[in-house]
Amino acid sequence: MLNSESASTSLQGKVAVVTGGSRGIGRAICLGLSAQGVNVVVASRTETDNSAGTTYEKYGSGTIGETLDRIEEQGGAGIAVKCDVSQAEDIQRLVSTTMDRFGRIDILVSNAGIDCESSVVDLEVEDLDRCLAVNVRGPLLLCKFALPSIIAGGLGGSIFCITSGAARGYRLGRVGYSMSKAALDRMFLSLAEEVRSDNIAVNVLSPDRVDTWMNRRGDWPGTAHIPMTQPDEIIPAAVWLASQTAESFTGQLIERADFGKTWGSSASDLNMGA
Repeated sequence: MLNSESASTSLQGKVAVVTGGSRGIGRAICLGLSAQGVNVVVASRTETDNSAGTTYEKYGSGTIGETLDRIEEQGGAGIAVKCDVSQAEDIQRLVSTTMDRFGRIDILVSNAGIDCESSVVDLEVEDLDRCLAVNVRGPLLLCKFALPSIIAGGLGGSIFCITSGAARGYRLGRVGYSMSKAALDRMFLSLAEEVRSDNIAVNVLSPDRVDTWMNRRGDWPGTAHIPMTQPDEIIPAAVWLASQTAESFTGQLIERADFGKTWGSSASDLNMGA
């Protein structure tokens, strides 16, 4: 489906910032972009794996350094930056570190996210606050702080986030998480119009139920029948989105499973979002 040669040509030498890049979907996107010649900034709060016994334990092992090692093993280039997206100062430092090292930002992938498992009655306020800080406030601040550099480059760019089917369908005990992802979707679709004149594509990618540590460990009624895809299966769709600008494809909420069918490299004649 993906024309690797054309993708390599369009992405070669560009700079991508990927949050949640230490494992799972984020790591797969980092490796996929690197394979196309992109300089990848791997961002995550996980610089060392010390999640045991904490609220983050269910998200599994993996560090930004390990992802960077994988990038370099396949001949790519990048840097690893510790960043907790719930902290504005961390995001500002992520952007400034990227600009100091590469002098540009072309691609922004908002992938970092956490769950919030609880009925409304039993929901702890601090858990809700943390979920909204990571899943909603963090992506907004990432765009706020990175957009000036992307716009200043004058070459357009691509921003996309990773959403969840929970934003559009009920999942028992996940009201807080569903709310956060629905807000994320609307935020990015609204942002698409705000930066259209700067030729920056902004899209929302729903990856299906992916075989990540969080999904393997989660106990969510109503999801067991949904087959899990592997993180690597998101790479063609992510690479294609990264190569877009507002002139070609923007303001869309798309399903990874539909890549190459209703959108993507074999659906260019649809002129979606143009």
